[in-house]
Amino acid sequence: MSREQQAVARARKAFETGRSKCLDYRILQLESLKRLFTEKQKEIADAMKKDLNKSEVGTQMYETLGLEGEIDLAVKNLKSWAAPRPVEKNLLTIADAVYIRPEPLGVVLVIGAWNYPWAVTIQPLIGAIAAGNAAVIKPSEVSGHTAKIMEEFLPPTLTKSCTRW
Repeated sequence: MSREQQAVARARKAFETGRSKCLDYRILQLESLKRLFTEKQKEIADAMKKDLNKSEVGTQMYETLGLEGEIDLAVKNLKSWAAPRPVEKNLLTIADAVYIRPEPLGVVLVIGAWNYPWAVTIQPLIGAIAAGNAAVIKPSEVSGHTAKIMEEFLPPTLTKSCTRW
């Protein structure tokens, strides 16, 4: 089994536990991710400096601050996003309770970009976690230092709902 297949298998196994369906678990994962940006800002900025010669302020402005806002938005609205929504009834469904119930689908692959490695990789990850899915992350090999930092910090932060290939 290849490294990629192993990563997908681990993510599927994590999803199949059903733990990611719990809203409180999703919120905990998102808050842990946000805390990562605060606690590891220096390491993130150092990697970005090595890869792309971005300053610490530039890294914060163009990479992590927007992600923190996305996380805040997801945490604030998650309960309403995940709640069942009624739909219009018709002659066939008049006697039924009909609604749309959002459900996580499984494993999401997130492929990162070299020029904005945190923003382009983590933003879809936030959506995947908020939706209750597991994720496999493939950061760009062009931004090697940043990819290494992601590999080091994301798995312990996200307790097996995220894996890197």
